Amino acid sequence: MVELKLYVSDVDYEAAIRTLTGGGIAGSAAVMAARALSEAKKEELAVKYLNSSAPKLARALENLAASKGIRLKVSGAQAKAM
Repeated sequence: MVELKLYVSDVDYEAAIRTLTGGGIAGSAAVMAARALSEAKKEELAVKYLNSSAPKLARALENLAASKGIRLKVSGAQAKAM
């Protein structure tokens, strides 16, 4: 087994929120609310989302590798704030 670590440092939280909410009024309200949050709180919410989306992220990585001719199976993914 190979462990792959990715470190994410510059997240566009507003774009992520708009994407997750589908935009519109709800997205705009969520972006405004997020602006009031500390960086630590934004990171905490991002970690919760990434962990809840782990299966999707694993499939996306598998598909990306497959598009490059590399067959692999991602057995798990986990995010944590640092």
